[in-house]
Formats: sequence, C-alpha cells, structure tokens
Amino acid sequence: MRQLCLMILSVCMLVLSGCATIDSDVHINRDGSGTWDATVSSQSGPLEKKMITDTLANNNVQNYTLKAPNAEGKMTTVEDSDTTARKVWKVETKFANGTELEQIRNAITARFSGTAKEPALQKTADDAFIIDLGKAAGQTKITVDGDIIKESVQDGALNGNTVTFPPNSKIHFTFKPSHSWLLYVGIILGIIIIGGIGYNFYLRRKYYGDAA
Repeated sequence: MRQLCLMILSVCMLVLSGCATIDSDVHINRDGSGTWDATVSSQSGPLEKKMITDTLANNNVQNYTLKAPNAEGKMTTVEDSDTTARKVWKVETKFANGTELEQIRNAITARFSGTAKEPALQKTADDAFIIDLGKAAGQTKITVDGDIIKESVQDGALNGNTVTFPPNSKIHFTFKPSHSWLLYVGIILGIIIIGGIGYNFYLRRKYYGDAA
C-alpha cells in the first residue's frame, strides 16, 4: 500500500511541477454516460505502466483501455504482459453514469486539486446537468449531447456544444441534454394519428350529411 501511494504521488508531483501533462477529451451523452480519453505525457523521462494502472485501480476505474504510441507514432493497445515504460500513455475510459464519471475524475484531476466538493455530474430540477470535474491537469475538451449554458462556463472557451478548458482551470459548467429522436418520432406519429382520426370523422360527417 505504501508503494502504491508513492507511485501515485510521483505522478502527481510530475504534473504539479510541469514535468507531465494530462490532456483529456471527454464526451457526455444525454443520459449521463460517455467516454473520457486522457493522454499522459512526461517531459522528464518514461513513466512506468504500473503508475498508470495503479492510479486507476485505486479509484476503482475498471472499464478502460491502455494505449501507447508504436514505432510509427500510432496509438495501439498495450498488452497486459507489456511492462515497458513510456513517455506517453493514453487511457481510454467509458462511464455509464455520474458515479463512474466521478471515479474517473478522482483518478485524473482530484489528485491535483484536492477532493471535489461537488458530484462530478448532478441533475437539476429542470433536467439539466451540472458538471464539476475539478482542476484541469492539462488541456481538457468536453463535448456534450445538448446545449451548454454560456453563463455557466467560467474558465473555458465555448464553441457550440464543446467547451475547452486550459491547464489549471476549473472545469465547471451546466448543459441541457438534447431530446431523444424517439421523442420527435412520437410527436410526429401523434400528429399523424390525430390528423387521421379528425379526417375520418370529417368524411363520416360528410357522408351522412350527403345521404340525408
């Protein structure tokens, strides 16, 4: 346990000293699920694979794929048996809900900004989502399935449904999820059904009126 803590502390110190960065690309779906891809880059020498995997395991992050650049510079999946230290690692994770997003946040950002006071994702009374992912350990780009409330973005640069936060900025904003296409299909079907019933009623009245 002591060795694990020292490994995690080593990664944190590299980031805090500017000797390493963690750039992230996050996508949040309308239901609160999504993906978080983080690229860890070290300027002070190769990082042990165990530093990365132990940090994830310590925060109960299980659904992830670990990649690293090959000889051609292309990111490829690292086999479990491969223990080679590298200067660049990419962690591709998936989350199904706010709880799993919070576990990933704690592994990637909370180590550098302290324990967050707010949940990573919380739903408001009007069905919007408040996102709080701590302090950015590198450039962090977040794309959502919905509309980001401009006034809620404090430190990031907003472009459509994507907001980008620079290193050391606070990742906090609110967005309203987009409606599912099933809702629009239901509305259209409802209009067609009601219109059909109304037209049928009109034809019946016209028929009996002419018969009289």
